Amino acid sequence: MGKTTTSVNLSASLAVAEKKTLLIDIDPQGNATSGVGIEKIKYREEYLSGLIDQANVEELILDTELQYLRSSPRTSTSRAEIELVSFPDREVRLKRALHDVREPSIT
Repeated sequence: MGKTTTSVNLSASLAVAEKKTLLIDIDPQGNATSGVGIEKIKYREEYLSGLIDQANVEELILDTELQYLRSSPRTSTSRAEIELVSFPDREVRLKRALHDVREPSIT
């Protein structure tokens, strides 16, 4: 219990300490997304295409109100879970998708 709350609070604390932080919301309910102030309903299909179709993940990472905190929003996952079941490499797709994500310059 409290995993999402801990993740949101820890990422916010790191950002306040001026550590570049990326919070990736992989929970089916997407509560970390709303926990950092992002309206999750807007990003449903974009997230799914990033994970399933290996779209440009950089476009799925959003700024938050904290200068050093960015987030990859999550909404509904039922479709992703169903579609990913048939992928032989499903356990490494997130790792691969994040491989080329560049650190933003903070000004």
